[in-house]
Amino acid sequence: MSNLLTTVLAQAYDRPSHQPEADFGQIARALVSHLDIFSHSEALTYLITELHLVWAVIFILVGIACVLNGYRWHKIVVILLAGMSGVLAGRILGEQIGDGRVAAVCFAVLFGVLAWPLLRYAVALFGGLAGAFAGANIWSALDLDPSQHKIGALVGLIVVGMLTFMTFRLVVILMTAVGGASLLVCGVLASMAHVESWREGLLRGVESNQLLVPIIAGSAAVVGAVVQFSGGFKGMAAMADKADPSSSSNKKAA
Repeated sequence: MSNLLTTVLAQAYDRPSHQPEADFGQIARALVSHLDIFSHSEALTYLITELHLVWAVIFILVGIACVLNGYRWHKIVVILLAGMSGVLAGRILGEQIGDGRVAAVCFAVLFGVLAWPLLRYAVALFGGLAGAFAGANIWSALDLDPSQHKIGALVGLIVVGMLTFMTFRLVVILMTAVGGASLLVCGVLASMAHVESWREGLLRGVESNQLLVPIIAGSAAVVGAVVQFSGGFKGMAAMADKADPSSSSNKKAA
């Protein structure tokens, strides 16, 4: 069934069905080695060209959900992140014991169960990682020394991690907005890269303008943060009505 699906997708996008694609572990290692991936054209090109179309669609759907409703669903998001971390840990450990699938399932369940009662600490961890990711990309986007981007990552990790114990809601919104925007942008780019007629131009644009993707991802994160802080689109509409002196609610209050 999986071979049939791969063949159908390859024919639909005119892409060779035998072309190798990176698995989750390889992509995760690429992200770890280049936290400033949005400003690192080689790592970003590897991600968007090797990410499977199914994963790209999942990234888009999860990214939209996190950007617009991350705080409302933050418990589910944190548990899913913990489970994905368990999968990665299991895959790495599985290379040592010879069976990564069993280890991945066991660690995914273990990490998810632990994250539930320890939610605040899990948010501190993943919020700190989101801050590290944002800090690394901002560091490189500001045209500072790319080889020292881990300094920006460390600053983001410490600042956001400490904020968790002072303003939980703020960190959850930042974590889901940054993470969701990153997934959304990567998913959209990877989906576009599967279309053969767009592939060459897309990769050329990514490589020639290193600020393009960080600006897009940053804008999506800011939009998500504003929407969540306002309480969704209904909250934004309510705030707009309050700011309008001619609105019916303000006239009744007067």
